[in-house]
Amino acid sequence: MTRARLQQADIARLKDFGLRALSRRGHLNQEEEKAARAGLSEMQAAGNGAELQAEGTRLDRAQILLDGWAVRQRVLRDGRRQIFSFLVPGDIFGICARPDGEALHATVALTPTVTAHLAMLDGALQRGATSACGRIVREMLSLEETLLVNQVVRLGRQSAHERLINLLLEFHDRLAAAGLNEDGSFMLPFTQEVLSDALGLSTVHTNRTLQQLRRENLIETHLNQMRLLDRTRLMEIADYRMTPCLGLVTGSERTNSSMSP
Repeated sequence: MTRARLQQADIARLKDFGLRALSRRGHLNQEEEKAARAGLSEMQAAGNGAELQAEGTRLDRAQILLDGWAVRQRVLRDGRRQIFSFLVPGDIFGICARPDGEALHATVALTPTVTAHLAMLDGALQRGATSACGRIVREMLSLEETLLVNQVVRLGRQSAHERLINLLLEFHDRLAAAGLNEDGSFMLPFTQEVLSDALGLSTVHTNRTLQQLRRENLIETHLNQMRLLDRTRLMEIADYRMTPCLGLVTGSERTNSSMSP
C-alpha cells in the first residue's frame, strides 16, 4: 500500500480525522491549523510488519497514525518479543521530552498503516511552546507514560485474567476517545499471538483466558470484533483506572460508568 494507491476520498477522510484528533488535544489557531493541514497532506502508507521507527532512531520527528494499528516493541536475539504498548489511529509518536533522545524500542505496524509527519510538533517542548503544539506534545507524552505504567502493573502484579481484562478496557477507552468504538464494541485486527506478546503469556494461555471470559458472559467476540458486556464488573476485576488525558470519566465516576463511551 503506497500513497499513490490512496483514493482521494480516503485522503480527505484521513485528513479530517487527523485534524479532529489534534483539535481534541488542543485548540488550533489559524496558523497551527494551516501547518497541520500541510503535514497531513503528505501521507505515507506502510504494510503489515513495516518498521515505522527503528530502535535507536532520533526522536525528533513527530508522526501521527491516521489509519491502522502499530506497537512499540523490542525483540530479543532468540526471537522472543515484548510489546510495550499499542498505537491506535490518532496517536502521535516519534518525539520525546529528552533533547537528542533516541528510541529505546522499535515501532512496528500490526496492520497496513497510514502516517503523516507533523513538522509543527517537532521540538515543541524544546521551544517552550505554550500553544496548542505544546499541549498536544505534553498530552502525548502523558499518555505514553500512562500506558507504560499500566503495562508494568499488568506484567508485574496481575493474573492472566486481570491482565487481559485490563488491556481490553484500555483498548475500549482509547478507541472510544478516537471515535472508533461503536456501541461498546471495537475491532482487534490482530492475532492472539500479538496479545500474548503484550501480556507475557503463551498463546494457549491467552486463548483459554478469552474462552473463560466468554463463559462468564463478560465479553462477546465475533471474528475480530470485541464487545465488553459488563464494563463495570470488568473494571472491578482488573482494578482498571482510566486515563485522564483521554477525556473520559475518572476516579469516583468509574463505578457509575456504562458500557458506552
